[in-house]
Amino acid sequence: MAKYIAVHTLKKSAEETMQVFAEAAPEMARAMAAGETPAKCIKTWNPIPHGRTDYIFCLWEAEKPEDIEASLGDFLNFVTIDNLQVDEIDWEEAAKAGG
Repeated sequence: MAKYIAVHTLKKSAEETMQVFAEAAPEMARAMAAGETPAKCIKTWNPIPHGRTDYIFCLWEAEKPEDIEASLGDFLNFVTIDNLQVDEIDWEEAAKAGG
């Protein structure tokens, strides 16, 4: 599986988007954990509670970017998505290897 950073911008207000996300997140998490989605979100970094409403960032595992879009489904009515395939560097592991 490849790793992708998904950069999201909001299509609707932060309040509306976060309300929908809070309602959808438990089922989305359950479906991803059960392998019922074509992609899996590993982490999300959400700056909205800290006053930044311009971006949300997610780290995904997927075969292709379209799998991420399929996994988000109707939530794409609330956010845009720009998928960037990335390599992951584990700095803790790098420090252990160097020392």
